[in-house]
Parts: sequence; structure tokens; C-alpha cells
Amino acid sequence: SAALHTISNAGKEMALDLLNFVKNRLLALPDTATMLVISVLAAFFISKDFYLWQTRFRRVLPSGVNSRIDQVVSVLRGALVGFIKAQLSLISITAAIVIVGLLILRVEYAVTIGLLTGLVDLLPYLGTGTVFVPWIVYAFFKGEYSLVIGLSILYGIVVVVRQVIEPKIVADNVGLDPLLTLIALFVGLHLFGFWGLIIGPVSLVVINALNKANVFQDIVKYIVGKPL
Repeated sequence: SAALHTISNAGKEMALDLLNFVKNRLLALPDTATMLVISVLAAFFISKDFYLWQTRFRRVLPSGVNSRIDQVVSVLRGALVGFIKAQLSLISITAAIVIVGLLILRVEYAVTIGLLTGLVDLLPYLGTGTVFVPWIVYAFFKGEYSLVIGLSILYGIVVVVRQVIEPKIVADNVGLDPLLTLIALFVGLHLFGFWGLIIGPVSLVVINALNKANVFQDIVKYIVGKPL
């Protein structure tokens, strides 16, 4: 019949697409292996002689530029430590909310599941949905509708709380304005999609580091002809 013929053609096309994908990946293996070897070797030699190259590079640059680089690196290092602290705070809050919610729902192994959910919350974009969504679907098909409602409410609370407190916590620990952090997340998401959630805040951190190190002011002075 026409329907079977259509399904058969669709299956053939899918199979051909899969075979072409596998073929392309296999053909790309030599280039990928070469790039991997070069990258590993480059990383090895750079790490081996890092301080030597750093000294040579700093000798070439003016002392004013070196001091600015030191300031930028110091600010970025502090921002990285602050970001790690912020993420630890966020997953701790998520874990606490989930544990309390599961205890109220009288779910077994609430503490273990809550801690696991907190760790999964580190996954960008997916987050706690990696645990809650499959669990809710599974409970629905098992007919445990009260659990479905409870998990859905708990999941909603976790998502809302994280979205509300994340810009504030990240901003406080990294040293950014909460409103600017929220704008960076929004703009990054719309410009770059999923990766924008990382690119936006990172770009803001870099700009903030350059500003604190007076790099922009030095550029303006250089343009107008004043010495650094």
C-alpha cells in the first residue's frame, strides 16, 4: 500500500543518513587524531616551559602593560573562585529544597535523592529536570498521580527559586551587579542559544576585570596620545 511504501522510503532514507553520518565520522578520525596529538603535545610543552615563556613574554611588554595584565589575572582568578562558591551555594540550596520536599512527600531515600539532584543541578540548561522529568513521567504511567502532582510542584519550586536567586548569588560572589548579570544571561541566551548562558556571564566577568584594571582608560589615553 501507499502507506507502507512511504514508511519503507522513510526507513531507507534514515538508514542512508545514518550510514553517511558514520562514514563521515570515520573519515574524520585521522584528522581528529592528528589534532588531538598536536593539542596534547602543545599542552605538554606549554606546561613544561610555561614560566620560561611567561618571563620572555613579559620582558617584551612595557612595565605598565605587565601590571595591567597582573591586575586582570588577579580579578579573573577571584571571579573564578567566586563562581565556584556560587555554584556550591546553588546546589546546596537545591539539595536542601528537594530533601525537604521529598520528606514531606514521604519518598524513600529522600536525602540521597536530594543530594544527587543537587549535583545534577550543575548540568547547564538541563539541571534538576534530568531527575524530575523522567521520574514524573514514570510515576504517571504507574498511576501514582498524587506523587506526580507533588513532584511537579516541587520541581516548579526548585526551578523558580533557582532562577530568582541565581543572578543574585552569582553576582555577589563574582563581584558583579545582579541586574547586569541577569541582562548578560538574557542577551547571551538570545544571541548564542544554550552556550550563551555561559558566554554571557563570562564576557561580563572579562569586561569587569578589564575595567577594574583600568585597561579601557589606558586605551583611551593611548588613543589621545597620553602615556600609560
